[in-house]
Amino acid sequence: MTDTTVKAQVEVIAASDSAACSGIQADNTTIQNLGAHALNAMTAVTAQNPETVLGVNAIAGEALQQQLQALSAIPVQARKIGLIASTEQLSVIQAHLKARPVFTVLDPVMLSSTGKTLGLGPESLKTLLDQVDLVTPNIPEAEALTGREIHTLEDRVEAARALRALGPAVYLKGGHGQDPDRCLDLFWAREKDQPVWLAYRKQDRVTHTRGTGCTLSSAIAAAVAGGYELPDALCVAGARVQWGLGHGYSLGGRSAGPIARQAPEPLFEHYPRWLDTPDWLDLPPFPDCGPEPLGLYPVIDSLEWLDRMVQAGVTTCQLRIKHLEGEALRQTIRSAVERVKGTACRLFINDYWELAAEFGAYGVHLGQEDLETVPLKTLAASGLRLGISTHGEAEWCRAAALRPSYIAIGAIFPTQTKPVHVVGLEALQRWQSILAPQFPLTAIGGIGFDNLSDVLATGIDSIAVVSAITRAADPEQAVRDFQQRIAERA
Repeated sequence: MTDTTVKAQVEVIAASDSAACSGIQADNTTIQNLGAHALNAMTAVTAQNPETVLGVNAIAGEALQQQLQALSAIPVQARKIGLIASTEQLSVIQAHLKARPVFTVLDPVMLSSTGKTLGLGPESLKTLLDQVDLVTPNIPEAEALTGREIHTLEDRVEAARALRALGPAVYLKGGHGQDPDRCLDLFWAREKDQPVWLAYRKQDRVTHTRGTGCTLSSAIAAAVAGGYELPDALCVAGARVQWGLGHGYSLGGRSAGPIARQAPEPLFEHYPRWLDTPDWLDLPPFPDCGPEPLGLYPVIDSLEWLDRMVQAGVTTCQLRIKHLEGEALRQTIRSAVERVKGTACRLFINDYWELAAEFGAYGVHLGQEDLETVPLKTLAASGLRLGISTHGEAEWCRAAALRPSYIAIGAIFPTQTKPVHVVGLEALQRWQSILAPQFPLTAIGGIGFDNLSDVLATGIDSIAVVSAITRAADPEQAVRDFQQRIAERA
C-alpha cells in the first residue's frame, strides 16, 4: 500500500561530510529518525575523516541560491543551518531567510573537532543571529561569538545574555564543561527573563562523539517541524543525543567515530532534568506514596464531597479550593485533614502547601507555575508528599528534576471544568512507558466511562477525575464502577 501521508519537512542548509559523521549526512539521518523529511541545500563539499580535514570546497553563491530557489516550491515547517562557507553564501542565506521565514536553528560551525577552520568566523555569523530563532553553540563557539572566556556557570549566563541580546533564543551546550559527573546545558528563551538548565549525567567511557552538534540542532528542528513546542523539542532532541552517545561506533581508525542516530524511543535516563536553577540538583527526593497505586483519584472542591469520597472508599483524593480565602480557607483545610485521619484516604491539598504542612496533610499538588514561587527547600523539609501537573516533555522533565511523589499527566481529553492543553492518548502512552518505572503517574482531563478503557490500555494505573464523579447521577456508584474497572485492568 502506498503511504500518502505528508511528513513534516525540514530545510537543511549545511555542508557534506565525506565520512558521514557530521554535516548534511548526520542531519538527514537524524531528521528521518524523528519521522520528518530533510530537504538539502549544500554549502560545501568537505573532504574529511575522523582524523583530519583535507579540504572545505565551498559551493558558489549562485549554486546555493539555485538550490534554495528549488526548495522554495516545497513547504517546510522548520530549518537548520550549519556550516556557511563564504560571505557570498551568507548574503544568499540572509535574503532567503527574509523571503521565507520559518523556525530556524543555527548551529554555528566554525571549527571541526580536529581543530580545522571550517566556516565563517564569529563576526560574520553574528550578523545572522537576528534572523534565526535559536542558536546552539558549545562553550568554545560561545567564547568565539562573544569574545569572552567561559569558566563558571555565571560566565555561561553572561555569554548567553550577550548572544540573546542579538536576537535569538540561546541553547548553550555544556559538554566542554569541567564537571566530571554531569553536563549542564543552558537554555534562555526569548520571552523569559532568566535562563534554565538542562542537566544530563555524563556517561562513562564515551569515545565516539562526532556529529553531536549537528545531531542536536537537526533533531530540534525536526521536533519543532513535527509540532513540538521549543522547550519540548529541546528535551526530545537532547534525549536522542544522549542515546546516540551511548551507542556511538568506530569507523575502524584510532579517532572518535560518530554518535548513533537510529534511536528507538529513548529511556528516562536519556532525558534531561529541567532545572530553574542548578541548586535543584541538591534537593532531596520527596516521600513516596506507599506501595499501593494511587488508583482512582477524585479531585473535589468541598468538605461535603470529601466526606462522600471517604465513605465511598476512595484511597487518594485532592481538595482543590478556588472559592475561599483567609480564615475560611484555613479552617476548611484544617477540617479536611482532620476528617481523613484514621481512614485509608491519602489527602492532597491543591496549591496551599503552607496550610497543608501546618495541619499535617498527606501531600500537596502543585502546578508548573507554582514551582516558580514555592520555596522548594522549605517544602522538601516539610515532609509533605508532592504531586506535580505536567503537559509535555519539558514540564515532566522539570517535575522529574524535583523527584516528586507522583506526576500527573494531562489533559488527556478536553474537559468541562476549564480550558486545557490536550495531550492525547498517544503522548500518554509514550510518556507512561518512559516515566512509570520511575514515578507513580496519574492521568487527568476529560476522562469518563466512555473513554476509560482507552486510557487504561496505555498502562496507566491511576485516573484523576472531576466531572465524571461530581456530575454523575450516583457519585458513589460511579466511584465503585471506576475502581472496579481500574482493578480489572491491573
